[in-house]
Amino acid sequence: MSLHLPDLLRALAEIFARPGAFPKATMEAATQAFWVSVSLKSDLEHLLASETPDLAVAYADHFLVSREHPVLHLEASVHRTGLLRDPALLHDLDHHYEALGFDAPEGRSPDHLATELEAMAMGLQRLGNATEEELPKIVSNLLGLVDLHLLPLLAELSALAGTRPLHPVYAAALASSTSCVDLVRGGIFAFT
Repeated sequence: MSLHLPDLLRALAEIFARPGAFPKATMEAATQAFWVSVSLKSDLEHLLASETPDLAVAYADHFLVSREHPVLHLEASVHRTGLLRDPALLHDLDHHYEALGFDAPEGRSPDHLATELEAMAMGLQRLGNATEEELPKIVSNLLGLVDLHLLPLLAELSALAGTRPLHPVYAAALASSTSCVDLVRGGIFAFT
């Protein structure tokens, strides 16, 4: 299986989008991909070693309703303003999504971590097929998505995850997502 970074981003998004989701074949293929950094490979191997049958329960406990700890919201608005679906943040995301040719999945907030990871995957695909005229717009919007949305959300989630017990799969998925976003951020500068 030839795996590309957008495939891995979609697989990581799936883990955060659906309770119990674990795209094992994609994660295994990613550990063998030539472009995977040493730190990302380590994060992915940890993720693979952490799979358990109770992922749906752990997802619900961490991200939906928790009796023991505050819910770890996957929506950026909650962390930035304390609101669900902050209009200003969603407006900015819509701008980036439109420029990248991405439509947020129905039923999931545009500022949800999974949605942002999927948008980055779409942006990378567009970047690979872009004309010379399209490159500046795509690069600018990918950088905006990464710098203004994804990196701050991942940093906030990682910091909060460090204050409470988190299922090893979700801890490793956060680390892997951060490594992927860092990899993308570094690679985008090749186009600037």
